[in-house]
Amino acid sequence: MYHSTGHGRGAEQAPLLRPTIATIQSHPPPRHRHKRNGRHPVPVFSIIFTLILLLIVAFLAWDVSSYGHCYVTPLCRALSGRNGLEQTWWRNQGPYAPFRPLGPGGGKKGLPKGCEISQITILHRHAARYPTSSVGECLLSAMKKLENRDVQIPRRHPELAFLARTDLKLKAWDFDGLTDQGRKQSWISGRQVKQMYGSFLRNAEGIFTRSSGGERVVETSGYWLEGFRGERFKLRDVSKLPKVDLVIPEGEAYNNTLSVHSCPAFQNLSPKPSELRFSDLSPLLEPTLNRLNAVLKPRPALEMDDLVCLADMCGYDSQSKGTEWEGWSKWCGTFTKDEWEIFGHGKDLKRWYDLGETSRYGPTMGAGYVIELLARLTDSDVIDNTTTNHTLDSDERTFPKGGKRLFVDFGHDNEMLETISALGLLTEHRPLPTTSVPPKRTYILSRIVPFGARMVFERVSCKMGNWEPDPEAGSPLRDDQGNDGKRDYIRILINDKIESGNHPSCEFSGLANFGLCELDSFVDSQQFARQDVDWSICYEEYDETDENQRG
Repeated sequence: MYHSTGHGRGAEQAPLLRPTIATIQSHPPPRHRHKRNGRHPVPVFSIIFTLILLLIVAFLAWDVSSYGHCYVTPLCRALSGRNGLEQTWWRNQGPYAPFRPLGPGGGKKGLPKGCEISQITILHRHAARYPTSSVGECLLSAMKKLENRDVQIPRRHPELAFLARTDLKLKAWDFDGLTDQGRKQSWISGRQVKQMYGSFLRNAEGIFTRSSGGERVVETSGYWLEGFRGERFKLRDVSKLPKVDLVIPEGEAYNNTLSVHSCPAFQNLSPKPSELRFSDLSPLLEPTLNRLNAVLKPRPALEMDDLVCLADMCGYDSQSKGTEWEGWSKWCGTFTKDEWEIFGHGKDLKRWYDLGETSRYGPTMGAGYVIELLARLTDSDVIDNTTTNHTLDSDERTFPKGGKRLFVDFGHDNEMLETISALGLLTEHRPLPTTSVPPKRTYILSRIVPFGARMVFERVSCKMGNWEPDPEAGSPLRDDQGNDGKRDYIRILINDKIESGNHPSCEFSGLANFGLCELDSFVDSQQFARQDVDWSICYEEYDETDENQRG
């Protein structure tokens, strides 16, 4: 390229750049340029990267901890963070846990060749509900204290930050009523039972349903029937739901095996065993109570009753929104894993000491339903002097005599626990500890009576041929319906998991590996309900402190 040295046409053109030897020689290249000034460049990028990495690691460590919420779900599950938290939360919600099947279920699954179901009885708890009115009062009292807290958003406690934006007034909560998730849960249960026992139902004599008279129980039965009949799920007014064959009123004036309120000695017992036993355990929660009071500074301070009610918010709030499960509530992160084990064990021991196998009244109040069950299984009349309703149970229209039917009874969790105690199922080797949490808990209410729990009794008829599973049995084989070459068995499932009968003849049954117990052996094992139960104790004065002193 050139530039002009003049202004005329004949101006001389010269190169724009004209390097000379002198110029080049006057500026020799510096030696060892990379050592200029004797300093290294500052590694800014490395420092920033390291800081970001540390922040990510810190966040992930918090996220998979008991205080975190597992936003990075795959990592949490891989590290048993979220999965472990969810198991902890579910296990310790007691009777307020959402339903989870514990096994593959019944029907043809697991039955040996030549065996078929000849009768089914289902004892079904109502589905997910809001707190009862009494628990609701406790919750609102605790929430009022939290509303008046001095610390709105506590520093270094992100697990409590949700309190600043959550509804502490529980405005939309319908105490005592079903949640929409519970309604959908009932419908799903009915559909599942229809699918599970479809082959049996095609040749059955029909279905007979009963419900205790509580509104949430009746509503559960209505949605269950819709699912069972294959109808599309839709939220409806209770009056437009299908009706069960028989609704039995609740209350002290009625004999009702699905809602026992006719044992005045138990109803009037004060203090109840649960209150005495939990008072032994509650000191373990004092550090938790002190922690929340110190961090939040509620006015007035939270007390132990408030703390127990707030723990219930985990299960209740998780099932309060919409018809589908959307995950666990932020309330669940309020407590650590160790604290949750204390809360959960507290729920378990309360019911066990009130209604469990060694309680004074639990098995007695459950004996009536066992008698009704035995009458169905053996196609015979009900003979009982406890909680059965003689007027209803003596009428074929309100209590069909066994046969090849599906019976479904809708009730409450307490009655299910009483029935289990009377049957002798889920027995413990020793009393539940009341001053500590055992390292391995075996009596866990969330596995026994969660919302929507179901207990299934299958009568199974097996063609034995020339094989005799019971060497003590006579010959020829006949079942209770007079069919040669067959024997009747029973299989019991709690939340789709097979439970063995508590009797040596059941444990050593030839078909014990299939969860089957000879029906006659099972009937013999129910000595308590058939002969030993003493209903008169429900009308005697009794001091629970005497029982407490006996240990």
